[in-house]
Amino acid sequence: MIFPKAPDPKKLLEEQEAFQEAERRRAEARAQAIFDSLIDFSPVAIEIFDPQGNLLKSNRAAERLLGKIPPPGISLNDPKTLKRTGLLEPQLRRLLAGARIETPPYWYDPAEIGLPPTPYGKICLRVTALPLLDYEGRVKMLALIYEDLTELKKAEASIQELKSATATSPVYPDSINSADARDIEFARRKIEQAWRESEERYRTLIDSAQELCIIRRAEDGRILAISPSVRELFGVSRETVLTDNMALYAQVHPEDQERVKSAELQARQTGEYPPGLEFRIIKEPEKDTVWLRMTARTCTFASRRTFEIIVLNITREKQLEELLRKKEQNIAAMLETQVAGVFLINHDWVITAWSKGAEKETRVNSEEAVGRKLWEVYPEAEASGLAAIVRKALLDQQPQNGEFFYQDGRERYAGWFQLTLFPLDTGILGLITNITARRKIEQSWQELDRRFQTIWQNERILLAIKDANLRYIQANPVASATYGGGSSILGKSDAELFPATVTAMLNSQDRQVLQTGRPVSLELCLGDPKSAASTWVALSKLPLPGANGETVGVIDIGFDITRLVQIQTELRRRREQLEKIVAEQTELLRRAQEELGRWSG
Repeated sequence: MIFPKAPDPKKLLEEQEAFQEAERRRAEARAQAIFDSLIDFSPVAIEIFDPQGNLLKSNRAAERLLGKIPPPGISLNDPKTLKRTGLLEPQLRRLLAGARIETPPYWYDPAEIGLPPTPYGKICLRVTALPLLDYEGRVKMLALIYEDLTELKKAEASIQELKSATATSPVYPDSINSADARDIEFARRKIEQAWRESEERYRTLIDSAQELCIIRRAEDGRILAISPSVRELFGVSRETVLTDNMALYAQVHPEDQERVKSAELQARQTGEYPPGLEFRIIKEPEKDTVWLRMTARTCTFASRRTFEIIVLNITREKQLEELLRKKEQNIAAMLETQVAGVFLINHDWVITAWSKGAEKETRVNSEEAVGRKLWEVYPEAEASGLAAIVRKALLDQQPQNGEFFYQDGRERYAGWFQLTLFPLDTGILGLITNITARRKIEQSWQELDRRFQTIWQNERILLAIKDANLRYIQANPVASATYGGGSSILGKSDAELFPATVTAMLNSQDRQVLQTGRPVSLELCLGDPKSAASTWVALSKLPLPGANGETVGVIDIGFDITRLVQIQTELRRRREQLEKIVAEQTELLRRAQEELGRWSG
């Protein structure tokens, strides 16, 4: 009988040790990831150093508070870094020995140690230094936590001024803390006005677009905004498209449907539309065919990636291409049209024909152009890029398309132009279009988008948007940090984020905005008003207009006023205390006067 071989105890022990080591490493990796995330997303300024004094990590809060981090090679032992952190060498030695250190408040200015100054100027800090120990009790890292005491010091100075004032006069200056409140209110109103102006300009830009259609599309394919000119280009109304996004491409030519679908799929996967996407639309009921060209770019709107799309009607260009393919004798007829800017140039760069449409587009008369070389009509043709497009068409004998800006000091001929060239046996045929108006619209569009992003990404302004069901659909990082403690609040209601009393107040104000379409302002505590850890905010609630002007949501614009409320509460308490002292002293003086009067009588 053959007995099975018993397992090797040594091998089992080695496997168990290897498994335990692997588990330990995974646990260390998870702990390190949690530690890094905690440091990076902490609103408190934190810096981490190794035992040799080299900087390992600095979060954004520290960089905003302290300015630029010390250059590489300057350790914690350096006098500049010690002055920056408020530590002394004996304290540093105690910290390396495992002791917790808290520095007294000190005033810090980065310019004094050779670093770029911060926007806040000189600030008052207090540092808490903690040794971070490994599992064997050895100091592995040093954590420095910075606390900004500047506002507290200013409040203490205000209280001291109040004490000095009450020592000589019973009049109490109520305007000691009003400056901060006025500044905050003024800033809030400026942001509200900028927001309204930005939205109004963007809406005006889209609504005023002519001969082109502007579309803002979300990453998931949902259309966020579209100009009314969609009816002229696609044959459907803006209201229909916003209600049913699929209606936009419902009338695409059957031969182009697959190409358009592939372009949409590519945009969702890669974040980019194919350059110069062209397709046909069959407009009902006349069955007219319209050629469209789509150009798009990727940008960020409300912290999400969106596609900004411009659709142009290129039916005129396509019709001209068809004419060119039919017969060359039709060129003479094209030169007579006033619709398109058509011209001919021979191989010697001499302009042989200049249509009425070209005169209209360029403001150059045919008498000024015909029989002259291109650079005689346009002296800055080389610098503007016009000559490069013509040269490539002549040399490659391939159709060319490009845009250029021409300026030679003559304001009459200056502007942006689109040029399409087709090679002929005798030279080239060109189509020129003045696109200055379109370029101005694009530049205004980009400027408005940059301004909106500046407002949205402001680190002191709370911005959030609710839908008609009072659920958050957009929120900037400040709103997520204030309302959700740093986690996402999208899709949530106030009842999921705040106590019942706060929810009731917010819902009441939100419904008032939805019903009346008018903004409201309020100040409230997001937790227990009696708790020092609660957050106070000043909010302005604005109506979110829909495509037809109706109110479809609520916009929250606010500021964290917790420190201001705390200062006001402390000043109120000190004022009441001083009033009580003054009243007691007044009563004592009155009694002394009465006693003196009795003795004098």
